[in-house]
Amino acid sequence: MSENKPMTGYPSIDKPWLKYYSEDAINAPLPKCTMYQYIWENNKDHLSDIALRYYGTKISYGRLFENIKKAASAFYSMGVRAGNIVTIMSMHTPETIYAIYGLNYIGAVANMVYMTLAEKEILHTIENTESKLFLVLDAALDKVEAIKSKLNVPVVVLGVADSMPPHVKLGYRLKVKPKKHTFMTWQGFLKQNVDEPPLATDHAAPAVIVYTSGTTGEPKGVVLSSDALNAHSFQEKYANFGFERGKSFLLILPPFIGFGISHIHLAFNTGVDCTLWIELTPDAITNAFFKVKPVFFVTGPVFIDAFIKHKVENLKQLKLYVGGGGALPEKTERELNAFLKECGTNTTYSNGYGMTETGSTLCCSTNDFKRIGSVGLPMPLTNVKITDVETGDELEYGKIGELCFSTPNMMSYYYKNEKATKEMLFTDIQGKLWIHSGDLGMVDKDGYVFITGRQKRLYPARSADGIVCRLFPQRIEEFMVSCDGVEKCAVIVEADEERLNVPIVFVTLSKSTLQNDTLLSGLWCEAYKTLSSHELPKCIIILDEMPMTVSGKTDYRALEKTAKGN
Repeated sequence: MSENKPMTGYPSIDKPWLKYYSEDAINAPLPKCTMYQYIWENNKDHLSDIALRYYGTKISYGRLFENIKKAASAFYSMGVRAGNIVTIMSMHTPETIYAIYGLNYIGAVANMVYMTLAEKEILHTIENTESKLFLVLDAALDKVEAIKSKLNVPVVVLGVADSMPPHVKLGYRLKVKPKKHTFMTWQGFLKQNVDEPPLATDHAAPAVIVYTSGTTGEPKGVVLSSDALNAHSFQEKYANFGFERGKSFLLILPPFIGFGISHIHLAFNTGVDCTLWIELTPDAITNAFFKVKPVFFVTGPVFIDAFIKHKVENLKQLKLYVGGGGALPEKTERELNAFLKECGTNTTYSNGYGMTETGSTLCCSTNDFKRIGSVGLPMPLTNVKITDVETGDELEYGKIGELCFSTPNMMSYYYKNEKATKEMLFTDIQGKLWIHSGDLGMVDKDGYVFITGRQKRLYPARSADGIVCRLFPQRIEEFMVSCDGVEKCAVIVEADEERLNVPIVFVTLSKSTLQNDTLLSGLWCEAYKTLSSHELPKCIIILDEMPMTVSGKTDYRALEKTAKGN
């Protein structure tokens, strides 16, 4: 642990969170190699260990590296070179992982796009990135067939069942009949491996492009280098999570989100026994969790409701249950921890916080270091400061402002978007690179970080007495979730001539709660008693289900469309 020093009152100078970390976590040198080289160095002496499990198939580290090398050779034989881009639209199947690291082996870039892309968007991203190849999961073949005549690059189809054992593959194909196509299969692609590929060594070069979720704006392509993804993995490895070689890890995070690709890389760099699960409905994930019974589990908040509703089972083996996407409502976190205790584990839920632009995690709680309502401590090599939203000046402990971070897992830039890059990144007078989070929050004197809202979701609003106040939608969301019968809440803001801006509240109800006029009037009554006049909603809309993005966040853009239709 780092020794205590006199406090200046400013988090970025004092770095009080360092007292929770070992000297190795703080001072060990960062790896200077490519993603592929990093996982090789961490596993070359453990090639017989299990790297992946996929619906009954076991894949050792030795086999993993063999398949990566075959993929690298096939890419190279098809003309892909260092710096070239290949677009991949797939889930976290073994073949997808071989492809990502195969591209990194030769210094090419994996452009990881959402499975939800429409046909026009697929064509645009392939053209915009000048992709040499397009790899697509067979579950999305209908979209590709629809634009087949417009595609000007070779297409390789990755099969969901490709790595399943024969009996499971047969059952899957009886249930989901394979679609006929004339594109190259993965097996056909591997037959192209006639050339010996050179091993790339430029660790600062672009490795992966992932996209922001676009909940409040158009998605942007985030370019991450090997250095950035290695630094993320390095920090989590030393961050008191307790990852151990050979211990089971259930991976549900798709590789087209920063959170997913970074934790795939983390799994290999810690040598855990990683089970891939690609069915992503809350019930399917919950059932997989209780079937696999992992030691380590990283999730998103969208799955937690289903988890709590599952029957109590023995989870004595569970050592880490961590979730991204910001702090849970306090009520939900306490319910989840009570359920975990019923299941016989001493593990409690660990909040985390990160950004696509930083390859995932910036702050996280652990079993030993956490506070209810906090998103945890900054990672060991990550710095944080709170800045005044108007002046940009750094604020002291306990003051609310914009969270800004300096971290070695920073993105290189937004792809073909210099303007947005300059708006997002800035350099301080010491020459240190920082990133705007866009989130409002504060840091306490022990270094714990708290999120209080989005800067973009901070609005001026006129109160009943005519005074202009700040409107924080997150405060209204937290209040509504605390009301009996409310399961989830999301607030959007609409311009208003009299009040400047007015909130519109969307809620979903607990399954045991009946939707009726009495319930709605009760919510209005609580709102009038608790909220200030400028926070009172224009309306409260009850939804059957809250719209979510594929990365498990509330889809505010979808709610805006819903509001316009009401």
